[in-house]
Parts: sequence; C-alpha cells; structure tokens
Amino acid sequence: MGFGTDKKLNILLISSGTPTDHSPKMALDMVKSLELGGHQVDLLLKYPVNDGPVNVLSVYSESDLYKLRIYNSINNRISRFKGIFEPEKIKPVAKYHFIDRNEDTPPVKSSLILKKIHVKYDLVLVFFWQGMLTSRSILDIYNKLKVPIFLISADMFPMTGGCSYFWDCRNFENSCGTCPAIGSEFENDITKKIFSYKKDVFNNINCVFLGNSWMINHAIKSKLFKNVDTIFPVINENIFKPQNKQVLKQQFKLKDKIVLFAGAVNVNEERKGFKYLVESLQLLSEKVSASVRKDIVLVIAGDSSIDLQAYFSFETLKTGQLSYDILALYYAMADIYLSPTIQDAGPMMVNQALMCGTPVVAFNIGTACDLVNDDTGYLAKYKDASDFCHGILRLLELKNEEKKTLSEKCCETSLNKSSYKAFENKILEVYVNLLDKQINH
Repeated sequence: MGFGTDKKLNILLISSGTPTDHSPKMALDMVKSLELGGHQVDLLLKYPVNDGPVNVLSVYSESDLYKLRIYNSINNRISRFKGIFEPEKIKPVAKYHFIDRNEDTPPVKSSLILKKIHVKYDLVLVFFWQGMLTSRSILDIYNKLKVPIFLISADMFPMTGGCSYFWDCRNFENSCGTCPAIGSEFENDITKKIFSYKKDVFNNINCVFLGNSWMINHAIKSKLFKNVDTIFPVINENIFKPQNKQVLKQQFKLKDKIVLFAGAVNVNEERKGFKYLVESLQLLSEKVSASVRKDIVLVIAGDSSIDLQAYFSFETLKTGQLSYDILALYYAMADIYLSPTIQDAGPMMVNQALMCGTPVVAFNIGTACDLVNDDTGYLAKYKDASDFCHGILRLLELKNEEKKTLSEKCCETSLNKSSYKAFENKILEVYVNLLDKQINH
C-alpha cells in the first residue's frame, strides 16, 4: 500500500563465506543485481577480500588474520588434548554437517560486527552465516537497526537445532531433540535448546525466511518463522548463457560427441549422490546401442583423485577446477547436465545449467522441484536411479527441433527465476509486501 516497487533501498548484505569461489561467490552477484537496480549495497564479510566490490566491509583486518591463525592453532591443540580425557563426548555424524555451538555465543562477537555498521539501512540480507553469526548475532543486529532481516538460506541450518542437512529426520517439525545427527536418545538434548533459542529470536524480530519452494515447505513445518517466501539463486546471465554447442565441442576436442556433464564428484559425500550417478549410467550403458555408447562422454568438473573410468563404461573426462567463465562454456557445450544430488538446498548448478540452455536431469529435491520439468529436462523420483536413467534416455531420444525448443525453454525459465533483474524484483517485492503487512496490522 503506497510504497510501490520503484523504491531504492539502502541494503546491508552479510555473508560469512569468502566470495571467491563456490556458493559464497553468489554474494557478489547479489550485490551486482541490487546495484543494477539502483540500490545502495554494503557487503559485510568476516575476512577482507582484495578484489571484491567497492562497498566491502570486513570484521577482521589483514593484520587480525595472523593473530587469528595463532589463536585457532592453539585452540585446536587444546581441543584435541581435552578429547583424550573426554572419550564419552558425542561426535556428530558427518553427513548431517552438524554445527555444535552455543547460539548465545557467536563465533564472532556481535560487538565486532556492530562496530562495522555505521549506516542506517532499510534492509539486511543474511547469506551464509555459519562461522560468523548465530541467531544471537541476528538479534543484536536487528536491535541496532530495527529493519527487516531476510534470511537467504544456503542449507537447512536456519530451520533446525544444529544440522545443515536433515536427511530423513523430521524432528525439526517438533522442536528437535532426540537428534540422529549427534546420536542422541534424549528428547531435551542440545538440539532442542538450540531450536528453542532460535524460536525465541525469530518470533521477536522482523524477519523473512527465503528459499525455493522445497525449502519453504520444510521451513513452514518447523514453525520457526512468521514470514516465508520463495527466492532462487541469482545467476550472472552475462556469463551463463547459451552458445553454439558444435563450436564449443570442436574447441574442447569433443566434436560429434554426446556430452553428459556433472559437477564435482566426492565419492565420500553421500549427499552428492555419486552412487546414484553410477547406477543410472550403468543402466544407461545397457539400454543404448553400441554406437551411441561409443559417442557418449561423461565430463565431470572439479578436482577428483579417483579413477572415474573405473566406475563408468562411457569415456570420462575430468576438467579440474574451473573458473566461472570456463564452467559456463562447459554447461553450454553439454547436451545434458546431470544433478544426482540427494540432499541439498540447491544446488545452484541446476540454475546455471538451465541459464546456458542445457536441460537438466535431477532428483525431486531443492531448487530442481521449481525449475526442472518436461519443458526443461526431467525430474526423477527421489533416489531412483532407474528413473534418473529414464530421464537421460528421454532427452537423448529427442529430435533436433525438440532439443532446440527445450533449450530455449531452459534459458527462459532460469532467466525468469534467477537473473539479476528477477532477484532484485523479488527482494523488493518481499520488502514491500512485508511493509504493507505491518501497516495492515
């Protein structure tokens, strides 16, 4: 009511991750997106960066880093020494990525963060808070600024009592406790205390939880947040864009090949779904003709010490670590992007591939639930390698004209959800709706 969507905001974006690679790099695209919309944005990080945007603040200076390394080294030795005499201490189960800490004692003191905030902002965006913030930090920031705080979720941690990935556990729907992530059999364990603390904070500040619809569905069930809304990873459409596949294949010496592309492989990280990738491609090898099998190349990005060829009957190619510019070329060159991840808030690679006009086969979790369908690829049943294989086959069997139409739809879908303009519009829409809601109440 009366605010309109042309309001220019003064925004503080807080991120604990160093935005040089992987998911934390998205913070830079958030800044660019909002600045292109005419908004003023300050990016507050834990550590300084040398090549970031102009308006970068950091809690620690370069001179602080040396002291921190010494402190952390000593602290780690003390922790290991204590561990000798505390054999009964519960060790978190690795796959849950449990963060064992006191929510009332943030990794970085709130006073250090508040010292860096000298401007009156209209809005605070929080992205990647682990290692820097807790809900106590967010409460302290809110008490100083008294403006809406948007929690842009990179994983499930905001809605749980400590885990970043909850797998089949749904205890967070009942305030956590009896936590499988720490092997707890007690209802009133540390996870229930963490959850209760978060609930007290989020019920007493003006905040919004933002994520894809899959995340939102779970966030609602946690009952931690009064306000939730959908948002998607912001992708730089000037880098991730469709290009001539045949020219790229020739450039990468893959002329006339059918290129299946996948992200970095970590055999030991269950949530990345390597097991299902292997199973589905073994099935694919049995179903396609010998000539097609000969033409297929599986390209996997990122560093990997394992012998991939030992797992697959298709020719495999490891790219090593890729810059965003080169990664975008691989997406654009690929005929299909494979996302076998089985536990993730994203992954944003789905959005990147689609932006390049490349169809995606993914399991029905995370951002794929909103973006992947018969018009953009294939959404396979959860953990069903046979259905994942069926999706690959379906796309391989399309005629050239159908592939062209599919590619156009992929790009259109991702631009509508993940472009710079789409991200800026969504932030402004949620902000205006929140203010209208306050007025009406």
